[in-house]
Amino acid sequence: MSPGYCSLSVLFSDWDRSGRVDLRVTNDRNYYSSGSDQLWRMAPGETPRLYTDADGWVALQVFGMGIGTYDVNGDGYPDYFITSQGDNKLQVLTAGPGQPTYRDIAGKRGVTAARPFTGGDVLPSTAWHSEFQDVNNDGFMDLFISKGNVSAQADYAQKDPSDLFLGRPDGLFKEGADAAGIVSFARGRGAALADFNLDGMLDLVEVNYGAPVKVWRNAGSGNAASPSPQGNWLALRLSQPGGNRDAIGAWIEVQVGSMTRRREVTIGGGHAGGELGWIHFGLGPATNARLRVVWPDGTTGPWMDAAANQFLDVEQGKTAPAAWQPPA
Repeated sequence: MSPGYCSLSVLFSDWDRSGRVDLRVTNDRNYYSSGSDQLWRMAPGETPRLYTDADGWVALQVFGMGIGTYDVNGDGYPDYFITSQGDNKLQVLTAGPGQPTYRDIAGKRGVTAARPFTGGDVLPSTAWHSEFQDVNNDGFMDLFISKGNVSAQADYAQKDPSDLFLGRPDGLFKEGADAAGIVSFARGRGAALADFNLDGMLDLVEVNYGAPVKVWRNAGSGNAASPSPQGNWLALRLSQPGGNRDAIGAWIEVQVGSMTRRREVTIGGGHAGGELGWIHFGLGPATNARLRVVWPDGTTGPWMDAAANQFLDVEQGKTAPAAWQPPA
């Protein structure tokens, strides 16, 4: 696959919901003079080819570090958060699935994260891993961004804490790292949000450059001695026959009232961090939800009812999920 540049993150994703997963690559422009980020068409049986301006692809030149993905604007297609130095990009499709043309809405949604939000350093930030998860179970997706100077770059912030942007009902994001108690001036790199103790609340692990790994336990609205979830939740685990047993490439739809949230099951995209395991959905105050899966082969499973606050195994071909109990 040529040309190649300094690729720091790659993600296979079905950007146009065609059933074909293409390859998104973010490249560090510090190491090229005429390159850009890339989107490769990966059609079965064909040689991979780059999307170009003739296809509607608009060149993006950033200090590309990581790729986070979620359907932020609810149009049914994945959006992409690209980390960089200075401004970060939140890209959404502008003309539907007919062409891969994206516009940046990071400023509109409040997640450019161009400078440190605390600590007194006013120089531009350096962002690495990004990840969308609902950390407070309120039903609105949040965004974590790992940050830290490359080493000692004088033009970029030395005190550069990672961001935790909390999603709001109006579609905007609000900084919540300080209130969450995760402010650190270590140089963050890789990270993952996962429920390590299986209590229905997503915890955080962050790998740092030149400093120990940090792990934060999510206590919700309580404290370490008495944790308390801030909302209800579901955790899903998919399975299907064959080599792709975890159903990478599937889409999960969870319906609460009149609102449907969609997640593409991906692996990759993060910078030096990521996870494969339970897929978490915050439900807010709802005690029940409906869910269904669009499987990688294109078949759509039935709508299934589920009570909140459960770990559920969802197997292709079954008409109901199976409850899973954490070990004592």
